[in-house]
Formats: sequence, structure tokens, C-alpha cells
Amino acid sequence: MVDPGLSGLRLDQGLAQLTGLSRRRAKTLVAEGWVWLNGRACRVESKVLQVGDVVDVLPVPDPLRPPQPLPPPLPVLYEDGWLVAVNKPPGMLTQPAPERLPGELSTVEHLALQLSYREGHRVELKVVHRLDRIASGLVLFAKHHDAAAALSRLFAGRSVDKVYLAVVSGHPPAETTINAPIAPDPLLPGRFRVGAGGKKAATRLRLVARGDGVFLVEVRPLTGRTHQLRVHLQSIGCPIVGDTLYGSQTEAPRPMLHAFGLSLPHPRGGQKLQLTAPVPLDFLAFCRSHGLALPEAEEAVTPAPLSSSGS
Repeated sequence: MVDPGLSGLRLDQGLAQLTGLSRRRAKTLVAEGWVWLNGRACRVESKVLQVGDVVDVLPVPDPLRPPQPLPPPLPVLYEDGWLVAVNKPPGMLTQPAPERLPGELSTVEHLALQLSYREGHRVELKVVHRLDRIASGLVLFAKHHDAAAALSRLFAGRSVDKVYLAVVSGHPPAETTINAPIAPDPLLPGRFRVGAGGKKAATRLRLVARGDGVFLVEVRPLTGRTHQLRVHLQSIGCPIVGDTLYGSQTEAPRPMLHAFGLSLPHPRGGQKLQLTAPVPLDFLAFCRSHGLALPEAEEAVTPAPLSSSGS
């Protein structure tokens, strides 16, 4: 992260100071797209750094060195010339953020590296939406500028239907729509709450299954606020199991939230694209150990192959 001592420097200058690389090598890495600034590849060496900027350098293939082991590949659920969808594991950031751990790759960096090695050249991806670190499930990335612009318009225009599965405690209703504004919690940085003066937010909920003191619900965010599902479920007395930040007192390996599906018009031709992400084993095991039957989720563990749309 850029501190005051680096603020005001050009990207190549700051990179050289951060890494100990020569200025010439720093320029080359920027020009070839290996340097990311705030979650996006940046090829502009003269870009002026500001306090708080996040600068990352992806591992660069070197033919003079033995190949380095790559991290396990992310499961690609769908891919064409415009976009790629993966099943993000829980605990992984969608994009670089200040809270990342030393040496940690975010989903977009991991996938870009994975595709770069597969294709034999640098692949750049663009973030168009995000999942919380704690959540697992389906994330889309754009492959070029036109795709990113089109997908961003679809998400902003609420043309994307997002479906999540969550295990909750409390007593969720059979079906409801939660309409409650969401604002930052003034007492706890990084936490949000329902409150006057917040941004409008709406979530649809449907009860799917009852278990031993826990419930499986399907939730569909109609807006895109930070921590929206976590805040809204907590606000009706049904926190996500394992989500201690939002009041869960039920033990779980992690917050039981999974981005199960997306439905949207393809950004190129407009044909309907429906994607699903298999439920991860930790989620499935927790549900089974607590008596939750997962008719929809179990089908998702082995989804039908997805056909390619667009090119």
C-alpha cells in the first residue's frame, strides 16, 4: 500500500522503490501489464500514486528459471471471448484490498495468472462485481473493455438476477421482502447496519429447508449494498450461521453464504445466460450435519455442462 513517502511519485518510480527493482525493469513490468493498481492492470507508467493506493505485481514467467508451482486452479464455470465465471472459494478476496495478507492472491489476480499460463500470453481481467471474502460462489469477470462496460451497465441497471443460499438461525418467514436502508455502523468500522439515512436496499427471501435449529434460505438482493444480505438477515433476527460480525452465535467453519446463481442477458448478443456454482463441500457437510435437506443445492454439486455464448 502506498504511504505518504511514495505519494506523488509516478507508478514506475514508486514500484522501483517498493520492490528494489531498477527503474527500467519497473517500466517494463508496467508496460507488459504485470502491475496492478487498486485491483486493475495499469499500463500507464506516469500514473501518479496517492496515499492508500494498492500496488501489486503478479508473478512473471521467467524462461531462465525452473517453473514455479502455481496455486490450485480456480474452477471455471463458463468462459467465452467476453467473460469468464468462476466458483470463488470462501476466504479469498475478489480483488486486491488493504486487508489482504502478505503474498495473498485475490480471485481476479489468481484467475488472470491461471489464464495467462494457459494461453501463453498476458491475460487481463476486469472486475464488474464482487463477493465478500467470507462468501463462496459465482463471480464474473470481463475479458476486455467493451465487456466490462456492458456488464457494468447490466449490474447497475439491475438486469442481473443474483441468487444466494444461506444457512441462518432464528425463525425466517416462508417468504418475504426486506426493505431497509443500510448505512455504515458509526461504532464499528467495517460493519454496516440498518438505519435512517442509509442507502435504500431490498432483499427477497424464500425458506428452502428446515434443519436442527438452522434453516436454509434462498436470498435475492434487489440492490447491491455492501454486506447487504448479512445486514438484512441480521435485521430480521436471522443472522447467517457463522457470521460473528453480524451476531451469529452458532458455530460453523465459516459464514454459511454461497453465491449460487446468476441470470443475465449476454453482453454481446443479449441471449439469456444462466449460470450456477456448485455448493462447496464445507457448506454441504454443515447442512447435512444439521439435518438440512438440499434438493436444489445437491443438484448444483454436479451441474450440467454450460454451453458457450458469444465469442
